[in-house]
Amino acid sequence: MIKDNQNERYYLLDIFRGIAAICVVLQHYQHFFFIKPGTVASNFVYTDQPFFYVISPFYKFGSVAVQFFFILSGFIFFAIYRDKIFNNEINFKRFFILRISRLYPLHLLTLILILILQKIFLFLYSEYYVYPDNSLTNFILHFFLIQEWGINNFFNFEISAGFNHPSWSISVEIFAYVSFFVICLFYLKDFIQTSVILILIFFIYIFFHEILSTSFLLGIFLFYLGGLTYFLSQKIIEILKKKKFMVISIMTLFNILVFGRFLNDFFFDFQKSISFLIGDRFMILLFLVKFPLLIINLSIIQHFFRNLGKKLLIVGELSYTIYLIHFPIQIILIIISKELINLNFNSEYFFIFYFILVFITSFIVHKFYELPLKILVRNVYKN
Repeated sequence: MIKDNQNERYYLLDIFRGIAAICVVLQHYQHFFFIKPGTVASNFVYTDQPFFYVISPFYKFGSVAVQFFFILSGFIFFAIYRDKIFNNEINFKRFFILRISRLYPLHLLTLILILILQKIFLFLYSEYYVYPDNSLTNFILHFFLIQEWGINNFFNFEISAGFNHPSWSISVEIFAYVSFFVICLFYLKDFIQTSVILILIFFIYIFFHEILSTSFLLGIFLFYLGGLTYFLSQKIIEILKKKKFMVISIMTLFNILVFGRFLNDFFFDFQKSISFLIGDRFMILLFLVKFPLLIINLSIIQHFFRNLGKKLLIVGELSYTIYLIHFPIQIILIIISKELINLNFNSEYFFIFYFILVFITSFIVHKFYELPLKILVRNVYKN
């Protein structure tokens, strides 16, 4: 549950975290149409996927939902831990146990499950499903959650997508958490200091994104952008308490300007003009404006309606489980379709069945595996 330093609970951010996870699952629905790793069937039509014209924005958002995760994660960590770390109210051991007990049990479960399922798939069909690099080296990197750190570049060996590939973002998160704790001990006290760190990371991104992992550097940048967003939201809420009408009026106009697509052409042209510096994956308007603005909007709404979204909190609580569990389910369904009963992946009925299956499985795994292990690990290492 997300809290800030005033114990305000951001239920709406939890819900949007869940929505982002669902969007990733939607984007990966096309996995059902892969004929070999990395290749969809020639007759696959993206817009023919079930309910596409009803929920097309969610299908399309899936490609950038992970970037939204990073910004949201930074916002949350600055809200919960920044003051505690800066004031020495929590040590690194406790901080790390809290995070690893939340992330690692499910990661390990899905990693082992994918290892078994991919070997079965290889035995049956002489190839892996969707993600081809299921080597020992890649397994070791995944086991330690360092697969996206660019280690292969330093030791001159090649790796590609493999095992439960969505866990790459968890690998980036782990590095972000450690760097966040270390920097928080001495810095990140306010908006200005966080801006300085963000600018430094941006320059590192410019000079090294073609050498290191672009996803890694971008994820770290967006995490600290989330921190900057937190400071900005707190300042806006502070002013809001004194000048409500002015702030609401300005925010409404800014939202219309941003989400009304009035700035799209300007930012698109600007991005093209500096693409030689930032590459083609750094989406300026989306990452620097739209995502932070969305999070600020939600935090302001939550400020006025403290319990809004509380009844839907389960959506956010299951987000991580949904994110990691959907790919193992896909492999199982593909094998069933090939060996037992021909499943119609274009069918809207199958689509509904698949998402119900993902949700039910996620709920069971979360309640009977994740939560008990998280509590166990935290109790064992509570001192």
